[in-house]
Amino acid sequence: MTFPEVFSFYKTNRAIAKVLNFTDSRISQFKAEGGFPYSVQCVLEKESKGQLIARRSDVPGQTK
Repeated sequence: MTFPEVFSFYKTNRAIAKVLNFTDSRISQFKAEGGFPYSVQCVLEKESKGQLIARRSDVPGQTK
């Protein structure tokens, strides 16, 4: 899942941070890095009840 997909689903960095139990600034770091690590994507997939899908190809720095 890409950062824009997550943001579209949760609407704010604060809402994303709350779901992940991270700070708002950590969410901003994920955005600056180009997205979420796969392990974080898996948590978001679970918390969104499958509406967001974790994809290794969307991990920053991974070749597609």
